[in-house]
Amino acid sequence: MKSLIVAMTGATGAIYGIRLLQVLRENSVEVHLVISPWAEKTISLETDQSLEEIRKLAGKCYPVDDLSAPISSGSFPVDGMVIIPCSMKTLAAIAHGMSANLIVRAADVMLKEKKKLILVPRET
Repeated sequence: MKSLIVAMTGATGAIYGIRLLQVLRENSVEVHLVISPWAEKTISLETDQSLEEIRKLAGKCYPVDDLSAPISSGSFPVDGMVIIPCSMKTLAAIAHGMSANLIVRAADVMLKEKKKLILVPRET
């Protein structure tokens, strides 16, 4: 079974992240989800879905401030990570190695372990 980390940040376009979660669930992909506080706000402004509904699309959810979560380790068995939507703040933090939260730390691990990391800036 494939396993992916999916992170949602506060960039507009929350529906893209939600749709990815739906497709991954339909295809039996194990999902480890992290939603930033600004993503929570954006979801409430842009969609009619609750956070509870969105979290149910994932196998496991982690708090964004839990830097000790299993997905923050290179030994965690996962195939890759998608950050969708990805804010410019998150993109910049990844580019500069500023692991202030679990999203950026997990992205750093993907780079270190040479695993796939897909960033979906809203501007795309």
